[in-house]
Amino acid sequence: MQKLSLTARLLNSKQKSAASWISSSTLSIPTATSSFANSSPTLLTRATKKRFLSITSDDGAAASLAKPSIQIKSDKDAMTITIEDSGVGMTKSELMNNLGRIAQSGTKKFLEALGEGSADVNLIGQFGVGFYSAYLVADKVEVVTKSMQPGSPQLRWTSDASNSYTIAEDSSEPIDGSGTRLILHLKDDALEYLETNKLEELLQHYSEFVEFPISVWKENTEYKQVPDDEANKDLSEGEEPKMKTVPETTEGYEQMNTNKPIWLRPPSEVTEEEYRDFYQSAFRASYDEPMAHTHFSLEGQIECKSILYIPGMLPFELSRDMFDEDSRNIRLYVKRVFINDKFEDIVPRWLKFIRGVVDSQDLPLNVSREILQKSKVLSIINKRLVRKSLDMIRDIEGDEDDSKYIMFWNNFGKYLKVGVIEDSRNKDDIIPLLRFFSSKSGDEYTSLDQYVEGMKENQKSIYYVTADGKAKARMNPAAEKITSRGFEVLYLTEPLDEIMIENVRDYKDFKLVDVSKEGLNLDDEDAAERKKKEDELNTNFKDVKEFLEAALAGKVSKVKMTDLLTESPAALVQSVYGMSPTMQRYMKAQNVASGGSDAGMMGSFNQAVLEVNPNHPIVKDLELMVKSQGKEGNDAKNFAVLLYDVAALTSGYEIEDSGDFAQRILQMMTSKATSDVKDAEVETVDTDETQAEESDDA
Repeated sequence: MQKLSLTARLLNSKQKSAASWISSSTLSIPTATSSFANSSPTLLTRATKKRFLSITSDDGAAASLAKPSIQIKSDKDAMTITIEDSGVGMTKSELMNNLGRIAQSGTKKFLEALGEGSADVNLIGQFGVGFYSAYLVADKVEVVTKSMQPGSPQLRWTSDASNSYTIAEDSSEPIDGSGTRLILHLKDDALEYLETNKLEELLQHYSEFVEFPISVWKENTEYKQVPDDEANKDLSEGEEPKMKTVPETTEGYEQMNTNKPIWLRPPSEVTEEEYRDFYQSAFRASYDEPMAHTHFSLEGQIECKSILYIPGMLPFELSRDMFDEDSRNIRLYVKRVFINDKFEDIVPRWLKFIRGVVDSQDLPLNVSREILQKSKVLSIINKRLVRKSLDMIRDIEGDEDDSKYIMFWNNFGKYLKVGVIEDSRNKDDIIPLLRFFSSKSGDEYTSLDQYVEGMKENQKSIYYVTADGKAKARMNPAAEKITSRGFEVLYLTEPLDEIMIENVRDYKDFKLVDVSKEGLNLDDEDAAERKKKEDELNTNFKDVKEFLEAALAGKVSKVKMTDLLTESPAALVQSVYGMSPTMQRYMKAQNVASGGSDAGMMGSFNQAVLEVNPNHPIVKDLELMVKSQGKEGNDAKNFAVLLYDVAALTSGYEIEDSGDFAQRILQMMTSKATSDVKDAEVETVDTDETQAEESDDA
C-alpha cells in the first residue's frame, strides 16, 4: 500500500500547501512540488514486491508477469486525475490496514518479512502517512485495486477525508492482472493539475531517471498532406493533384522518463558523446560542450554514484552574480529519485560553477536541508566532490593545449581565488592552480611554480603589486623598484586578488611581498645597509624633504628619499598594514552600496608615504626652487602638489580634487607658453638691432 500512498503524493505539488504537507508528514522534502519524486518509489517497490512474490509462488506467476508501468490520465470534465500502476495490488484486509491508518507502511512490513538477509533489496516507500497528503489537492479520493493473490476481487476504497471510508467490490473498468488505480477528485484551487503540460513538467523534473516507464495520456496533433478534393474537381488528366495540409489529432499514453541515468553504468561503457548529450540535456545547456567530466562511485562506508562536469562557458546566471542563489549546479538524487538541486552544503560555494549529479543510496528519501546538515554522509560526499573537481581542473591544466586552461581561468579563475579565501582545507591544492600576469610574462599568464623556476639566484621573496589592470600595474612606480634590478613582479589586478593574497603568506618557503608597501627590503642587499643609505639620502636632501612634508600636510603621512626609483620622480606607498588604492575604492563602493557615505571613510588610509627619487630632474628642479624662493614660494608649493598628484595617479590613487589638479596643469602650461613668447621677442629684437648696426658700419 505504501506505494499507493507515495503515488498519491504525485499530485501534491502546490506551493501553498507545502507547509501543511511537510508539517503533517515525516517526508519533509523541502518543496511541495518534490512530491513528484514519489512516483518512482511507488512503482519500484510494487514491482519489486510483485516480482519477489511471483518468483516465490508455486503457481508459475512469474512467467506471466506484466511489464511494470505507471500511467496518468486527467479528465477535465470530471475534474479528476487517475494514476494507475501494475503493482502488487491490495486485498480487503490490506486496504483496511494500510489506508485506514495513518503512517502504516506495507513496504516496511515487507522488508521486515524478508529478514536480515535482504539488505540488497532496494525499496524506498516506508511512510504510509504520505497517502493522506492527496487531500491537499483532492476533496475525495478513490482507490480501485486488485491483489495479485489468486481469486482476489477488484475492490474500491472511497473517502472524502472525513472520519469514515467505504470498501466495496468494484465493477468499473477491470484492472489487467493486478495493480492499483488512484482517482483524485481535485479541489477548485488545484485544477491546474488537469493540464497535461503541468503534469509533464513535474514528471520530467522529478522522475526523468526512474527505471520503470511513467506515461501521461495526452493529445497530439500532426499535420498531413492529403489531396484537396475541391481544388482537384477540374483536374486534367495527367496533371499532378493538388494537396492540402490537414491536422490529425491522436490520443494515447506517452512516456515521460526517457532519459537514462548514465551515472549508474560503468564509465568504460559510456561514450564521450553520451556524456556530452547527458550534460546538455540534464542541465539545459544545448549550446555548451563541457570542458571536462569525471564519473566515479563511492563504496564502503557509504554508497554513492556521481558525474561532474566543468562547463565550457560560464553559465548565464553566474555571469550576473557569481554566487547566484537561483543557480542549480549539483542535482541530488536518492535511488534515482530527484530530491533537490539547491542544497548549498553539498559542495563549497567556490565550486558553484561545477555541474553534476549525485545519486546516494544512504540518504533517506525524505532528506531535507536540516537532515543533510547533520548527516555524516553529506560530509563524505562533499569531500569527494571537491577532490574530484580539483582533479578535473588539474587535468585541464596539464593538457598539452595551453589554451584550454587559459579559457578555464578566464571563465572560472575568480572562483579559485574565493576557494583560497574560504576553503582552508583545500587551499594548498588550489594555490598552484592560480594564474597571474607579471612584468616578464607579457600578455601570457604565469603561475607561482613558473615564477619560482625563474627566480634569480639568492632571491628569497615573491614580489607582487596591486593595481586596476595590467597596464596600470606595469606603470606603477613601486614595481619599478623591483623590475629595475631584474626581479619579476606579479600583477594583482582585481580587488579579490588582494583579499586572496592575504591568505597566501608564502609559497614553497618563499615569502610573498607587496612592493607597494613601505620598508621594502630587497633580497640582493643587506637590510642594515639599505637603512643606512636611506638615512643618508634623507639627511642630504633634508630641505626638500621638510618642504614636501609641509606642503603636503594632510595628504601624506611622511616623505622619505629613496634610490630604488630609477625612472619615476616619486611614488606613493602604503604602510605595512595600509590598504592599497584598489582596495580603498572597493571598500568605499561597498560602503556607499550599503547606504553609507564615501566622504572621509578612507581618510586615514589615504595618508600614504611619499617616496621621492632625489636624482630625478624634476626633484632637482624642485630643490632649486626651494633654495631660490624659500619654503613659502607659491611656485614651489604648486610644483610640490603637482609632484604628489602625478605620483598618486601612477601609483593607482584617485585625485581627490580634479578641478584643482586641472588648474595647476593650466598654470604650468600658461607659464611655459608665456616664457616661450618672451624668449621669441628677445630673439627678434636682437636680430633687428644687429641688422641696424651692420647698416651703420656700412
